[in-house]
Amino acid sequence: MDTPLRKLTLVCPKSIQPTVLDTLDGIAPPLPGYTSHDGLGHGSSMDLASTAEKVKGAMKVFTVLMVLPEEAIPLVLETIRKACPRRQISYWIEPVLDFGRLK
Repeated sequence: MDTPLRKLTLVCPKSIQPTVLDTLDGIAPPLPGYTSHDGLGHGSSMDLASTAEKVKGAMKVFTVLMVLPEEAIPLVLETIRKACPRRQISYWIEPVLDFGRLK
């Protein structure tokens, strides 16, 4: 049976972007790849937001998306947890029905 693929999404404060991306790049075995992009986080949890972000009602965040084998997810989450302890990082995992490259 093939290993099921999952999409892992991480949403992190913009202030820790270099640490998170360096950590992901250092995971062994290497990740198959990921995509990151900037955004604004809205919600009730603004503990790490600057005063300006609190007034605006949105915190600068970045999102990381990756598709990887299900069994690789615990390693990724634990590695990020160790590199960025007590930080406001949200994640979720979704099933991947199909994955490929257009040729």
